[in-house]
Amino acid sequence: MTMTRLWNVVAVVAVLLILLLGYVVGVSPALTAASDSDNELLTVEATNQVKMAELDALKALAEDSDSLFADLEEFNKIVPSGHNSSVFASQLESLAAAAGVQIESIAYVTAVEALAPTEAVDTSTEAADDESETDDADTEVAEPVAPVTPTTSSVAGLVALDVSIQVTGSFEDVNKFLQSVQNNQRAFSVSSVQVDADSDDGVADMVLLGSVYVLSSNVGAVSASVSGEVVN
Repeated sequence: MTMTRLWNVVAVVAVLLILLLGYVVGVSPALTAASDSDNELLTVEATNQVKMAELDALKALAEDSDSLFADLEEFNKIVPSGHNSSVFASQLESLAAAAGVQIESIAYVTAVEALAPTEAVDTSTEAADDESETDDADTEVAEPVAPVTPTTSSVAGLVALDVSIQVTGSFEDVNKFLQSVQNNQRAFSVSSVQVDADSDDGVADMVLLGSVYVLSSNVGAVSASVSGEVVN
């Protein structure tokens, strides 16, 4: 190999090295940056789509805000955020006047965490599939089955305020008052009813125990606010 040809080979190798070095130093980072930019753009577009969907949902809520606030106000009458004992007493007075009974007293007993309703437990057993299994079952001694105790859980943020209501009137009027209390605007659950009827004068005395509900997470505060409160 002549010296000229050797220098040509060296020159070509040097050019290739320079091109490779230029690609590593300049072109490759630029391509990586461009790829990262494309990925960031896709991420931004996806985020924008999510935000647009959230914005559309907020616009829909804003357009229906009057209806939502009306529903909230109606629900607040059923289960208020305060005990509102004076409002409830006024409602009972109106119901009593409409039913023709006399309210003797309204007493707030205690406040406890409201319990979720329990589901009935089905303890029935399935019948035997055929006659032979039934005959075999008759010859066996049945083992005692332990009673199933349903579990109850409290409802977070809901307080049950126990109330005792005593009224007098005719039996028909007392029964009418009981029904109207259960259909009252404010939610009221009846726990017990005791009626003493005097057959001589037809006057009945009813003691109604039940609960109204308050939206609150502080049972102690609700209990203290109505502790010993009695309306005669």
